[in-house]
Formats: sequence, C-alpha cells, structure tokens
Amino acid sequence: MGVKSYKNLIKDRNLHSLHIVLTSFLGELANLGVLNQGTTNVIGLKIGKKIGRCISDLEYKIPNNDIELIMFLIDFLQICDDTIIRKDKNAIIIGIKIDKCKYCPKQIGEAEIPGSACPIPSLITSLLSYLKNKNYRIKYWNGTNQLLKKENGYCWFVIQCS
Repeated sequence: MGVKSYKNLIKDRNLHSLHIVLTSFLGELANLGVLNQGTTNVIGLKIGKKIGRCISDLEYKIPNNDIELIMFLIDFLQICDDTIIRKDKNAIIIGIKIDKCKYCPKQIGEAEIPGSACPIPSLITSLLSYLKNKNYRIKYWNGTNQLLKKENGYCWFVIQCS
C-alpha cells in the first residue's frame, strides 16, 4: 500500500492536517500490532463519550431525528463529504464513500493490516448513545462478526437502537 502523493490525497478528500495526524497515528498503532477493528471499537466508544460531552458543553442544537443527528455528527467531525444514510426498521444503515473518507487508517494512515480498523462506526454509535441517552449498538452484517461491508464504492455499517 502506501500514499503516492499527500498533495493529491489532501486535495481529493478535502483533508486537514489533523486528519493526517489521526489516521497516521492509527496506522502506526496498527503497524505495531496493537490496533485492529476490536480495539478501534473500544477506543471509539470511549472517545465518543468525550466528544459528546464537548458537543453538549458547547450547547449545539442537537437534532432529535436519528438521521439528521448522524448527518450533523458526520459534518461536525468532518468524516466524509459523500455519505448515504437510510433507516430500515430499528436500524440505520450508513455508507461512507471509500475514496472520500477522511478517517481511513489504511488508505490515509497506511496501516498494513488485514481487515479493517475503522473508528467511525463505534464513534457515531457512542455519540448517538450519549447525546440521545438511549442504547445504540453496532450491528454486524448477517449475524457475522463483519462490521464493514464494502460495496459500490462505499464502506457500509449498521447501527441499531435497542
């Protein structure tokens, strides 16, 4: 793998320097063997609570509708400029455009690992739980332990409200 040109990557994904710092940090943790999707989930859940507290303390107007709140969070965190969000019964299905994601530890941070180490599903799940004071959780695809499904140029994940 490897980034061929940071100049092009920054331009194509509309990245800021902190996106490079975060993804590079995650990438190096993965390369050291201490980061995988499981540890990223644990870290994302903890960080989400802190960010939720920050959003609350700053007194942002929090949308009540789940989809609107997720759109707010994706914008607030500058996750991606191209997303798809849809509701299906008690689940919310979110698609992050692969080549526009600003948090990818593999494509930006150069993590050389099998599988994924995406912080977005656990981060958004934790923020929803904190800000709405309800129990949201990541739902794995088709009863497997697969968190992300890559399809049609998007990384898809599901959040369920219990």
